[in-house]
Amino acid sequence: MPRLIDVVLDPGAAFRDVRSHPTWGIALLALVMLRFGSVIAFYQPSITPAKLAAGVLFQLVTTLPLLLVTSTLLWVIAALWRAHISWASAACVTTHVMLAYTFLTVAVASGMGALLPASVDVDLRHPPFTNLSTLVSDAAPRWIFGIAREADVRSVYAVVLAWIGVRAASGADAWVVTGTVVSCSVVAVALALASAVG
Repeated sequence: MPRLIDVVLDPGAAFRDVRSHPTWGIALLALVMLRFGSVIAFYQPSITPAKLAAGVLFQLVTTLPLLLVTSTLLWVIAALWRAHISWASAACVTTHVMLAYTFLTVAVASGMGALLPASVDVDLRHPPFTNLSTLVSDAAPRWIFGIAREADVRSVYAVVLAWIGVRAASGADAWVVTGTVVSCSVVAVALALASAVG
């Protein structure tokens, strides 16, 4: 449980024992509950016990495959860079980075929702003032808009957290960890661009 708090307040402490104790189940449950709770808070749907169970199950079914694929990607790329980490450590780092990213997203969206007029829709995936997309002309190609939208403060935060986690999990040199995290980031941006353009 302390790792859940430390990943936001003290990432170094959160990942200190990620090599010897790579737990990620509690973080996954916290991530699912945070995602589900944010949907309820922002969209205020009518709730029945069946809808509650279905909503939590939906969050689990959509989050778990992404987590498994992303953890495996990190594990493979780390191996290619010779930053040897176990798959469990990769899953631990990935889950905690996703949790912190989601928490920051909800915090920013909540803040913007409170500050902006009620007529403004706050996009939970891309909250206002977090990325460069508002600076891109409407006439710009979609791929430029896609890059601008992916280049946001939450992504930078996630990259820094991932770097700290991979360094703790592998004990590798800083340049090896940097190569691992940058490679993962390039793959993530490429996939985001492919889905935005395609």
